[in-house]
Amino acid sequence: MLRARIFLKLIPRFALLIGISALALFLFSRMTGNVGQTFVDNYQADDEVQNMRLALLQMDKALRPEEGDSPTSVPHGSQLQPPRTEEREATRRLYAMNAQSFQDSLASQFTNHAMAPQRNLLVQLHTNFLALFAVGSEMLAPDGRQPDQRTRYNRQVDLRIKDLETLLDRIHERTRENILANGKKIQQINRTIPSLLLLALVLALGISGYASFKLDKTILKPIQTLTTAAREIGHGNLDQTVPVLSDDELGELAITFNKMAAQLNTYRQSTTEQIIRLHRTMEAALASFSDPVFIMDTHGRVALDNRAAQTLSAQLALDGVLPPRLAVATAEVLRTNRDFLPDSFDEVLTLRVSGEEKSFLPRIHLMRETDARPVGVAVVLHDVTRFRLLDDAKTNLVATVSHELKTPLTSVRMVLHLLLEKSLGPLTRKQDELVETARKDSERLIRILDGLLDIARLEAGAAGLVKEPVQPAELVQFIVDEARRSATEAGVTLTTTVEPGLPLVLVDRQKIGHVFHNFISNAIKYSPRGGQIHVTATATTDRTVQFNVRDQGPGIAAEFQVRIFDRFFRVPGQAKRGAGLGLTIAREVVVAHGGRVGVRSQPGQGSEFYFVLDGAEPEA
Repeated sequence: MLRARIFLKLIPRFALLIGISALALFLFSRMTGNVGQTFVDNYQADDEVQNMRLALLQMDKALRPEEGDSPTSVPHGSQLQPPRTEEREATRRLYAMNAQSFQDSLASQFTNHAMAPQRNLLVQLHTNFLALFAVGSEMLAPDGRQPDQRTRYNRQVDLRIKDLETLLDRIHERTRENILANGKKIQQINRTIPSLLLLALVLALGISGYASFKLDKTILKPIQTLTTAAREIGHGNLDQTVPVLSDDELGELAITFNKMAAQLNTYRQSTTEQIIRLHRTMEAALASFSDPVFIMDTHGRVALDNRAAQTLSAQLALDGVLPPRLAVATAEVLRTNRDFLPDSFDEVLTLRVSGEEKSFLPRIHLMRETDARPVGVAVVLHDVTRFRLLDDAKTNLVATVSHELKTPLTSVRMVLHLLLEKSLGPLTRKQDELVETARKDSERLIRILDGLLDIARLEAGAAGLVKEPVQPAELVQFIVDEARRSATEAGVTLTTTVEPGLPLVLVDRQKIGHVFHNFISNAIKYSPRGGQIHVTATATTDRTVQFNVRDQGPGIAAEFQVRIFDRFFRVPGQAKRGAGLGLTIAREVVVAHGGRVGVRSQPGQGSEFYFVLDGAEPEA
């Protein structure tokens, strides 16, 4: 009798199955209705095409000049002018009314779902119509006594109307094809739905009857027990066991379930200990950092922070978020999957903490899973307040000292010039030599001070670059033409190679010229007579342009190349004199342009100085 009771309990399921079948029938009917709606949409689309065709015909009629119509047909100021004006006004109204009708029908086509595949044709139709409407409106303007209307009609209006008619024909053709296809689709659905629904209903009833017949208490009870135990495990209660009531598959399932629950319990205990230990280690590691550290998730929320970060957040009332500038940089790191690691004070974040201004250099590191999938970012704020103050003090000190020394040195140089010109009286040969030596030293000191002032201005960001887009070939040729005389006097040949198709570079001509002149003058200074200096401009893989100056001088040892751009550094053993500031100024100019500079050299094989600039975006 248990079977009968189970079967009676399954009666609601049968009713539910029948209800589902009825719902399926209703959904099939709705689907047919949707096809029918598509059919109606296509008919409406075709009707709108006809409306547009009629409107276009009326517009053509309004614009078509009558036989013999010309600007000389009616003399200016004759008595026939007023009626002609009224006629023109009526024509304009007719033209505007039909143009509006055309636009309304075209707008209806854009909102018609059946016309979605033909949107390109509609866009072309709209573009051509706007061109026609503009020409027609100009021809029918109130002050329009335009010469040779017929020629203008033949050349502009007639061609556009033919193009519009061609597009309307294409839309009409495709709409007719869609109507025929939808008709066939409706017929196919009407033939298929009843058979499929009847077959599904029979199969569902058969399967339900067979399942009801096979149910038994010995099956249901173990399953219910397992379900209850699984629900408890899902709630976190892993101390679950189910009774083993038989030696069949259900009994084996119960044994396996009990083993799984025991292993899960063991794993949870060991995993919990590991997680706690790892969390404590991470907190201790973060707490050891004196700089604020924020661990952000992929949504830009603070997931973890150290004590310094918590203190900073409390002082700035950040309320669990980063300052706006840092938030933007973090979002950019997550978007590009590239770390944000600035190496200059340009990216310093200045915050007012406890009434004092503090400078932080942010470094944002992307955190990834083993499969390289980003899981968040680590934001480290290095406190560089002291270093920035020292840098500012150093820059200001150099600029101040250089400026204060330049004035007396200029006076000394003027006095020495006066002495050499013998304006204050004659000098002995020995006195003349001493004064000449002093004059050269004063000139050298002034050049050094000028270089120091230039470096101070560049480091302070006060270079005042006036950038403009320049062709690399033009830039190289201009610099080489200026330096060719010095090269000729030194017995050195200057050659150039510029790769074709290079992008424009955005530079300050005067200051980037200083970089070229420094590289070329050094090459001339250290190249032997009869040597060759080669200036090149080439493209790199990341849309940048690289400029090179290669000489045939003595070369630079590898241990000195890393310091060659440092101020006052000179390669030991060189006989040529210099202040050691030219390359430093060149580097600062290139950095101010957002580029990079470098050198490649081997002793005895010459040197190659280069700098790389970003290509300018082409103008739209």
